[in-house]
Amino acid sequence: MSLQALMREAARAVDAGDLERAEPLLLQVVGLNARDSEAWHMLAAIAIRHGRGAEAVESAQRAHHLERRNHLYLNTLGIAHSEAGQLEEAARCFKRALKERPSHAESHYNLGKAQRKLEQWSEAERSYLRARQLDPGSGEVANTLAALYCRQGRYADAMPLLAEARARMPGDATCAANMAIALLATSGPEAAIEELASFAAQYPQAAGVRVMLGRPLLAQGRYAQGWQEYAWRHPPHVTAPPLKKPGQRVLLLPDQGIGDHIFFLRFAAALRQRAGRVAFACPPKIRPLLEGTDAVDELCEPGRPEAQFDAAIAVGDLPQMLQDTSTPPPLRLNRGPVDQWRERLAALGPAPYLGLTWRGGSKRDVDREFGAKGEVPLFKEVSVELLASAIQDWRGTVLVLQRLPAAGEIETFSKVLGRRAHDLSALNEQLLDMAAVLSLIDEYVGVSNTNMHIRAGVGKPARVLVPFPAEFRWMDEGDGSPWFPGFKVCRQPSSKDWAAPLRGLSYDLSI
Repeated sequence: MSLQALMREAARAVDAGDLERAEPLLLQVVGLNARDSEAWHMLAAIAIRHGRGAEAVESAQRAHHLERRNHLYLNTLGIAHSEAGQLEEAARCFKRALKERPSHAESHYNLGKAQRKLEQWSEAERSYLRARQLDPGSGEVANTLAALYCRQGRYADAMPLLAEARARMPGDATCAANMAIALLATSGPEAAIEELASFAAQYPQAAGVRVMLGRPLLAQGRYAQGWQEYAWRHPPHVTAPPLKKPGQRVLLLPDQGIGDHIFFLRFAAALRQRAGRVAFACPPKIRPLLEGTDAVDELCEPGRPEAQFDAAIAVGDLPQMLQDTSTPPPLRLNRGPVDQWRERLAALGPAPYLGLTWRGGSKRDVDREFGAKGEVPLFKEVSVELLASAIQDWRGTVLVLQRLPAAGEIETFSKVLGRRAHDLSALNEQLLDMAAVLSLIDEYVGVSNTNMHIRAGVGKPARVLVPFPAEFRWMDEGDGSPWFPGFKVCRQPSSKDWAAPLRGLSYDLSI
């Protein structure tokens, strides 16, 4: 086949969406002619779609170097950099594309997405608004701008955009999710549930929406239906089968994060009453915490052959499989080397001791937009400066228990606090030591993370900062949670303003 014929065939495959056929043809083209810029550009686009960010950058750079003023190539190079996590470089590429073609709506939109991920909120809004001016019929731009407004608590601005986006993209799951958040803020949980349930009824295989529906149901205490919907988090959806007969051997598989393992293993006691033997394929990091507990009969290595058991289920599917509508008590954990840490804390400073965490989970905004993706991770955060200001009057020693603090964060925290905050962040990699510290300190304040589950597991209360919308474990309202007896919930309002809850926290800690 001639070079021209190869390129025509590859282009037809791309137009038909058959990327598996197109890619090897394009590789043949660049193998025969390494200066074919459009073939490199197509290869970059395919790599982006498959989530291969580094490869996409390389191909896009080849195309750009051959045609440096091509705004489409610069736009694709920006997308490739964004997918590779190189956001500053991505923004530079989009700006260079706009110098070549200021009226290119897609480059304005993509620049806005990069700016949003860089937390440049005002700049992102301007870019989205310019994209809307140039392409007023884009439901995607309207939806993304609405999501930005929801994040800022600007629901009056978001609602008309969401209505427009839904009309243009009736089957778009992200639009339904954004509308549900706006309705939760403006009309309450039932309106959000109705929005998600209506979408799920029309698009029953929309797994992300089904999972999102499960969360407000659970947050309202509607557990039977909530666990059924929550089970859609691992598509294709398979309902966890009930045990066929007593005496079966069951293997529980890790599911989501370490905090989730601790949370859902509280249901294992009910499973043990029905099964003959229950094992947990325990990740090494959490094993020391679970040694000696009676949650399961056996802690085994991950990768244990499922064929050795009668059933294997994800630990997060336990309540759905058991049809459990209760709120079992926290799982009791190994408290670790308490005496050793009592001495070490005394060396750091006088009691009372206050532990703090300001961030938990993973930022969804930095996730790639293409390629294989799992469940959207939960992310919780409160400003370092605001949290430090709220605990300035603490009369004892302050301990930072934040996992992977960013460069300069602890120094910033200490500066606002007005004195040294001791860095114990490394304990997040030694959870038995973390359990010992959490069992000894007088107060623990932070967003929901693994340490909150450990604090409950060692039988101590905490004050949890819950961003809006609330994670289901902390319910939709009230100052407590049935899942964490004795914990005090400080809720961020739908306006996203932490001022009032942090004032309340400051007052409580000063009493």
